[in-house]
Amino acid sequence: MNNQANIGIVGQLYEAFSRKDIAGMMALMSEDIEWGEPENPYNPAGGTRRGHAGFLEWLNIGRNAEEILILSPKRFLSDQDSVAVVGYMKCKAVKTGKIYESDFVHLAVIENNKIVKFQEFFDTYVAGEAFR
Repeated sequence: MNNQANIGIVGQLYEAFSRKDIAGMMALMSEDIEWGEPENPYNPAGGTRRGHAGFLEWLNIGRNAEEILILSPKRFLSDQDSVAVVGYMKCKAVKTGKIYESDFVHLAVIENNKIVKFQEFFDTYVAGEAFR
């Protein structure tokens, strides 16, 4: 797989996410995908989930817990089996109404044209404070 093809796959994931196209997102993922974001006692979506069922669980928790106001990938960096995405997000915690902002890095690992791992990195402190 080449770097541009990997970037294309991950770019399609962001496009499907922005359209709320769940089937489109899952078509880009391996059936045993590992999907994770940092643990945080106040963020209900934190932790690692596996498989399409785990991704759907994460998605449903996220939908009920926060509203994504901005998810803006700025830069895609790739090597032969992974893509790092650097960007900015702004979200609103549903329960508290508080808004938080953070830069992020998302790391996607790709095998056989499918995303097998997706890991989020962002400011968990500001996110946790919004949920408290």
